[in-house]
Amino acid sequence: MKNIEWNEVYNPLEIKHINLIESDLEFLLPLFYKKFMLSNHGRRPVKTDFEYMDSEKSRIIGTGVDVFYSLNKSDYDDILRNYLDPPEFFPEGLIAFADVGNGDLICFDYRKGKDNPDPPVVYWNHEANVGEDVSFVAKNFEEFMGMLREPDDDLDDDE
Repeated sequence: MKNIEWNEVYNPLEIKHINLIESDLEFLLPLFYKKFMLSNHGRRPVKTDFEYMDSEKSRIIGTGVDVFYSLNKSDYDDILRNYLDPPEFFPEGLIAFADVGNGDLICFDYRKGKDNPDPPVVYWNHEANVGEDVSFVAKNFEEFMGMLREPDDDLDDDE
């Protein structure tokens, strides 16, 4: 697994932090994600940008990760806090693991069942109509991380 360069990092993470989060979430997080977070517990990566096909607009949108949520419950922006207090109209079965800084979230999609060991990654658009607010990004977290690239002025940002 390649190391990721970070602009900011959290305090070091231990397996006990992941176990506590999974117990409280009542979901098993993807193995690649857990391994990644143990060795790269960061907030803002250097490579942030990616593209996805927007469900509502039916076009490719460019955006970027603003922050990965922590897996340590003592950190302010941890994954559990966002799961227990989701934004209005946030779909059940999604677990946000990062945000893009405008209210939209990058999530694991467990809507087909919480027993999926390697769920797809989706983009939740907080301003889209319900039913058109979730867009597919990658088949899993490993593929998602492979999509990230350094910020590019040519990225077709929706803002």
